[in-house]
Amino acid sequence: MAIKAHTMGKKSEEFSDAAQKHANASWVLLIIAGVVWSFSDNWLWALIPLVLMAVTILKSVSSTLIASKLEQLNTNEDLQAL
Repeated sequence: MAIKAHTMGKKSEEFSDAAQKHANASWVLLIIAGVVWSFSDNWLWALIPLVLMAVTILKSVSSTLIASKLEQLNTNEDLQAL
């Protein structure tokens, strides 16, 4: 995916920003899950935001890995240009 992003002209900063947004969303969903769990009679309702949180965590990790690979690709290109 990093090579595809690199050929499309994407920068690592874009993926780092996306990773941070997903991480922030994960914290918000955790808080929402806690509120739902505490106010709901059925704890199963808290699973909805927890599942969404798991998805956003995976997206954050994926974006971080792609940003890291893009930085390596850019570094390798810079070294080859010398």
